[in-house]
Amino acid sequence: MEKPVQALEEARRAGIDLDLLDANLALSVKQRWSQHDAALELALKLEQAGKNRDAKLQSTSAKAD
Repeated sequence: MEKPVQALEEARRAGIDLDLLDANLALSVKQRWSQHDAALELALKLEQAGKNRDAKLQSTSAKAD
């Protein structure tokens, strides 16, 4: 029984948030998928916003040349 306790302590020292893992595993699979889908949607929107910003910057830069 010593090795699991030791492994948990090593994980904590490495910065792994075991409470967050427990909270996530307390959710149903459907809830976890829903959170995943929401996070993916946000990531894709942020990626598109960055592309839009970069396109505007490039067009402004091309006009200055």
